[in-house]
Amino acid sequence: MSGLNRPVILALLLAAPLVQAQGTPVPEAGRVSYLSGTMYVQTADNKTRILARNSAIYTGDVITTEKSTVARLEFGDGSTLALKPRSQVKIDAFAFDQAKPENDSLLYRLVKGGLRAVTGLIGKRNREAYRASTVTATIGIRGTRFGMLLCDENEKDDPACIKALKDAEGREAGEPALVFDVEEGSIEVKNDAGSKVFEVGDAGVVSSSKSAPAALPENPGLDNALPSSTAARPGPGGMGGSTGLGSDADASCTVQ
Repeated sequence: MSGLNRPVILALLLAAPLVQAQGTPVPEAGRVSYLSGTMYVQTADNKTRILARNSAIYTGDVITTEKSTVARLEFGDGSTLALKPRSQVKIDAFAFDQAKPENDSLLYRLVKGGLRAVTGLIGKRNREAYRASTVTATIGIRGTRFGMLLCDENEKDDPACIKALKDAEGREAGEPALVFDVEEGSIEVKNDAGSKVFEVGDAGVVSSSKSAPAALPENPGLDNALPSSTAARPGPGGMGGSTGLGSDADASCTVQ
């Protein structure tokens, strides 16, 4: 060790994989495949670190984007999450073995903000193993692309939230409403008040955890509120609709 200087030692420590208490390496859940801005993670052992492009992510991580950050996470099965600014998502579980689909698992929780999701192999071969949850409702999938936005104090002035909640009933003080849309496939949205299946092109809202999911007559504008799920739709600002995750994104960032 005496032959190594401190910067080299530090670099080696940062490059080392996470290790469990018993000395077993913790398997990666995925990587940061695109990042514009600052994003950080609180790990399962309550450590905080700044993420960069190609940083590894793990089960138990709580990932937060800053106010101007757009990012995409790519999991080992090809699933992706494109995060909007001021968002937070917790990776509750990830397991993928090409030979053992019965052990598949991708569970995550949107704590605040919004995202667009593209399901990978887990969503295609073991749909029950994929679940996105919020404090308001849970989304199950049938192999799909979908978007979700939590309308809380941070997002209350977003045009998509204003439009979606204009005539919404059953709002609970201090509890965010969930607005969502389906780009491909279908999703099942449910909570203790009920469940409903939404097909491609549909949009809906869950006003609170005590209100059943309801369809919206038209998309309230989630294309503009959320980032694109891929970098294939170029445009300024990294937001959805005619703007993708940034026109300057590398070709390697594009998810087919």
